[in-house]
Amino acid sequence: MKFIKLYELKIYTAEDVLCGDEPFYKALFKEARRLGLGGGTLIRANEGYGTQIRGQNGRAMPIFFSGSYNLPLIIEIVDTKEHLAKLYPFLEANENKHFLAVIVPMTALYTKYMEVNRAKLKRGALPLMDEPDC
Repeated sequence: MKFIKLYELKIYTAEDVLCGDEPFYKALFKEARRLGLGGGTLIRANEGYGTQIRGQNGRAMPIFFSGSYNLPLIIEIVDTKEHLAKLYPFLEANENKHFLAVIVPMTALYTKYMEVNRAKLKRGALPLMDEPDC
């Protein structure tokens, strides 16, 4: 078996977050496709909450992540660190939007599916690992 080192860009946001006249998640996926990133998934959650904020009266008050009753979303995009970095300018240009982005390193099993799609994306060879880093 062969393994490779990949990274996951995980973004927590909500349905009501807009980027221009379209939902933020659609604009993000459009940009990821344009940049030729490996693949992404959108997960709609049934429920979520955000951090505690202080209201005008100084008391902490709970809010939903988006500040409304729209459903929370998790966007996951997996690729190499270098390819995910191509998406950073888009995220920086939209840093005033309501989202939290995290980068998660992962070890992936190198499969025939990955080999075929690497060729479709016109990517060079991926650095293989002998065994997982776990």
